[in-house]
Amino acid sequence: MALSYEWTPEEQREYSLSKLFKYIKDYIYPYSPYYRKLFKDEGIDPDKLNSYDDFRRIPITTKEHTSADQKAFILQPKTEESAYDIEEIKTGKKLKYAWETLTTRYMRDLYGRPRSFKERVEQTALGEWNPIHYHMSGGTTGLPSMATYTNHDVKKVIPYLASMLYLFGWEPKMRGLNMFPGLPHLAFFQVVFAEMTVDRGISIFHTCGGKAIPTEKQVVIAGLLPFDMYIAIPSYMTYWLKTAASMIEMGVPKPAPVKYAVLAAEPLSNEYREKLKAQFEVIGSPDVKIIEGYGSTELRAAFFECGEQTGLHLNPEFYFWEVLDPETKEPVKWGEPGVLCFSHIDWRGTSLLRYWMGDLIQGGVTWEKCSNCGLTVPILRPPIGRAERDFTKIKGARVPHMNFQNAIRRVEGVESFQVIITKEDEEDVASRDRVIVYVSVAEGSDPEVVRAGITKQVKIDTEISPDEINVEQPEKVEQRLFERTGLKAEWVVDKRALHI
Repeated sequence: MALSYEWTPEEQREYSLSKLFKYIKDYIYPYSPYYRKLFKDEGIDPDKLNSYDDFRRIPITTKEHTSADQKAFILQPKTEESAYDIEEIKTGKKLKYAWETLTTRYMRDLYGRPRSFKERVEQTALGEWNPIHYHMSGGTTGLPSMATYTNHDVKKVIPYLASMLYLFGWEPKMRGLNMFPGLPHLAFFQVVFAEMTVDRGISIFHTCGGKAIPTEKQVVIAGLLPFDMYIAIPSYMTYWLKTAASMIEMGVPKPAPVKYAVLAAEPLSNEYREKLKAQFEVIGSPDVKIIEGYGSTELRAAFFECGEQTGLHLNPEFYFWEVLDPETKEPVKWGEPGVLCFSHIDWRGTSLLRYWMGDLIQGGVTWEKCSNCGLTVPILRPPIGRAERDFTKIKGARVPHMNFQNAIRRVEGVESFQVIITKEDEEDVASRDRVIVYVSVAEGSDPEVVRAGITKQVKIDTEISPDEINVEQPEKVEQRLFERTGLKAEWVVDKRALHI
């Protein structure tokens, strides 16, 4: 039986938890080195998990846990080479592989050579357990995470999640321009998965990022081959649109009007949306719909809105969702702010339980029927920030990093920027905090007027006055934004030796 998106939230939650318990019993406890040891250490019997309170006995998993031994989170039956306490494949599963092999027509390999029944059964088993794809996070926290996928994941789970792109009106006959860098991370491969695994298919041109195909050439390509959707990181989309506007002024043909901009990997505030909308209008796309995406390497998938600002639609069949208080780790009521946690259901490869994402969902997560698409799902309501890293104390005031970003974006004439938080003496943690802003100014704007505007707006939004505002060339600011990660723009960088 599969979950129905017409069920009530209560029915969906009950189904999701029941399916999770079966998954823990049949796969996590026998074949996950980390959780098998954890359950034994904590005295947790997988056969006695019957309620959410029972489930909450399982300790939360954090990035520090997964980074200590990433192989221990990959589901793996015991073999002669195994270094972990895990079980061998059960007899029932071996019989299942034999039956599946008998019912397939593939008696020969791809080159026409005959294969023995034993070889074919082994291949069937490998389809469930053997990792066939790997990628990693961008490592912005300093601890890159690895995700592994088996053939089971790619064929039986990913298609359901990748097809969520169709929620906002995407159609197979449309074309998409994927601007994410061609690197081994989810942001790029989520689009590849959608292109290759969904039955109806998705037509995508992959630029593999500005280093593979320069931004200027991408703009030319967009003018030659009409695209209906752009897929990008918000900060790169800003740069791409600015480049396109400059080239259009020089006589380069305008790209065809684009219907959707699917943006992910960075927070997208209302101020940021409005700036992007204005940029799209300049290049001839005044009716573009900006669709926000959300994902992570640990999640192993991304989720999207079904329309502009409808909230991100989460999947309750292959994930069990929790929203917890950032301090107490206790569940909050649906719709209240909290930190998102998830547990995988029915995945192979890398599988996690109660993973603490560290993302503070300030709008909360509601579980209800969406008024736009009509589906009943958990709906994540932005804004989204890091529960720890995106908040800091400066000169005694607790300031969300997003407040800096929103304040500066409100100032007319600002093209791009970066905020640096440091100390007067970087070697002395007791010295005075300093806030330095690097900004590039739009053509025709007065730098002194922009400086005054930044000082005023930052003071209003954060109660902090910048100590220094430096006007730089756009190229220099762009270099600052991407010099550490190469993938996500770092709008606010805290360089202090000690976070107070």
